[in-house]
Amino acid sequence: MDQKVVWELSEEDSNEIQDLFERKIALENLVKIVDLKDSDIYEKLLKDYGKTIREFEDWWKTKSSEYKWEGSNWWVDFTKNQVLTKV
Repeated sequence: MDQKVVWELSEEDSNEIQDLFERKIALENLVKIVDLKDSDIYEKLLKDYGKTIREFEDWWKTKSSEYKWEGSNWWVDFTKNQVLTKV
């Protein structure tokens, strides 16, 4: 797969999206192990997950618009702090 760097992330932007990404993955994993019988925990988990997804999607929408990234399907290489897209 050919890919192209569309943006070099600042340390602040990289930390922000990495935190959101890690929280999203952690919540997705928790959903798999939480007992549905404990509805209070499950409801809180769903609420936190919804909030995290909105923040995650808002980050992508805001940054792509602000920096005018080309393409529409991006991902982050956290080792290089770069936003990439397919070419």
